[in-house]
Amino acid sequence: MNQMTEPSTFKRPDWPLDALPQHWVEALFSKMAAFYGSRFASMWNGVNVSEVQRAWAIELGKLSRDQLKAGSDNLTALPKPPTLPEFVALCRQARSEQAASTMPRLADERPADRATVEANLGAIRRVQERVMRREPTAEWAFKLLMRGKSASGAALPAEVVRCARDAVVSSAGFKVIGACQQPELRREYETIRAAALGELTNEAAA
Repeated sequence: MNQMTEPSTFKRPDWPLDALPQHWVEALFSKMAAFYGSRFASMWNGVNVSEVQRAWAIELGKLSRDQLKAGSDNLTALPKPPTLPEFVALCRQARSEQAASTMPRLADERPADRATVEANLGAIRRVQERVMRREPTAEWAFKLLMRGKSASGAALPAEVVRCARDAVVSSAGFKVIGACQQPELRREYETIRAAALGELTNEAAA
């Protein structure tokens, strides 16, 4: 008998491995039964409660511990026993409200006077003007070719190398060399630009 036809000795677990622990779901159901009485029990008439708890465990396993605790602690906000989607929504909403209420507040919330507002707006405008006047730079292309690989360590695609090379040989690339204040780095930039120009010349002659 080969492995394909031989009966497997592996026993599937009774409880889903990626679900919330069974005892947690059972405790939640007990809490709801205490809160809502027969109305909660009547929700499961004619259905397999074990299968219901498995379904709840799988979906609740996708929530964080803080979300689950917030939902369990705020059951009194629901006047009737919740369905699974309703309880999931309660968990998320209650946790969001908790997080919002615990965010640090400004120690001084007094409105600023007109002079302070104008001074701050002036500073913002000056920064914006500097950004808008700033010319595009091709220094990224030099650094990329010097590194020879992406930030993740992967090899550079040919199209990326071609794009970087075009930036290096452009007028913006020439300005990068002229603006560089570090002699050694400037020599590296010059070498990279010369090599890129040589490649373009060879391609044109081919």
